[in-house]
Amino acid sequence: MIHLYYYEGYSGPEIAALLGKGIRIQVQAALADTRVTRLYFTVQDLTGNTLDADTTSDLTLSLETNGQFDWGNGGKGLEVLSYDPEQQLATLVYSRGTTDLADSPPTRARLEATYFIPGHRQARLALAQDELPAQALESTVTDNGATILLPGQNPTTLDKDGAVSISSMGFAADGRYHVRFIQKEDVFPLIDDGHSCCVEYYLYDPENPDRWPQQGMGDVICTAVKDGWDVCLPSLTPDTLKYLELVHLRTEYAAAGGQIEGNWKITVPVEVMALRAATPATPLVFPYTHGGEMPFGRARDAQLQQIMVSPLSICADFITPEGQEYPCQLTGTELSLTVTLADGTVLAPVYYDEVWSQRAGWVMWEFEDPIDPSEAVSVTFNGQTIPLS
Repeated sequence: MIHLYYYEGYSGPEIAALLGKGIRIQVQAALADTRVTRLYFTVQDLTGNTLDADTTSDLTLSLETNGQFDWGNGGKGLEVLSYDPEQQLATLVYSRGTTDLADSPPTRARLEATYFIPGHRQARLALAQDELPAQALESTVTDNGATILLPGQNPTTLDKDGAVSISSMGFAADGRYHVRFIQKEDVFPLIDDGHSCCVEYYLYDPENPDRWPQQGMGDVICTAVKDGWDVCLPSLTPDTLKYLELVHLRTEYAAAGGQIEGNWKITVPVEVMALRAATPATPLVFPYTHGGEMPFGRARDAQLQQIMVSPLSICADFITPEGQEYPCQLTGTELSLTVTLADGTVLAPVYYDEVWSQRAGWVMWEFEDPIDPSEAVSVTFNGQTIPLS
């Protein structure tokens, strides 16, 4: 990914900044090119103890076109370019797909968030019937009459930090399957109902074995125990074990103080970058391939409509050939593309993204370093050279 504002001609002072709850968001650039708008920004913790490399959030980017904001189609979304632990400063880029820069370019970009979660952790474990520990384990009954497993009978690691783990799992004296979790004191749970872990399981209906499993998604009983939870799966018994399809265990929590809530919102103007376009002199039609093969024959051919070059990327627009019944489709990673500059340099941009909708689509590649579009003289696409006017 390009650190755009580190390059001469694309660097400069911040265009907007926002501070709230000790978190400073600074925007350096909002740039629209070919089919993607990128917002480059930093997020810094001014308190010194809030953010870290594992922080997540609900940051979203929307673009204003013709007076209305929407989320676009395509683009890689949010990417972390770098993180400086000494300054607790993250450098990020958020990209969204745009439609038509010529007729309706985006005019503003809006970045907003309602929470940040430092030290975010999550892990998943899926166990099929033959992988599930199915022995009878020792259990006890709590003062309120709930049956729970005793701890430490067959410990299993669930997440890399070990802050949440499985202490025991198997059948208890009540004839039902139980999973006992243990968690450290500083864990801040992020699953519904204040839990740091949950279990889902799926049983086939013995009367209709071809039907999708019915049990699961809430058919559990959670009991608070010392240092964790005992989760009972009422429908999973020694008799129904043969119908088990899957047990899915999940943990999600914050290891650095919990969730920080606020209202961060920042709107900045979008700069549309200089573009060069090329249209094939004669129709160029390419077949859909997957793994080098043509699974649909020539039924989903795509006709190259135009190529657009910007300082950051190059994008090929496709349409469905006239008279073709099925909409066009290509596999962007299987297309070959190079760009020749005026000095003879040949660049091979890297595949970035693609979008196919109805009877048209686009595939986009990204340059390793920004280029001057006026220096691009031709594009070679799957062996076909197209001069840039």
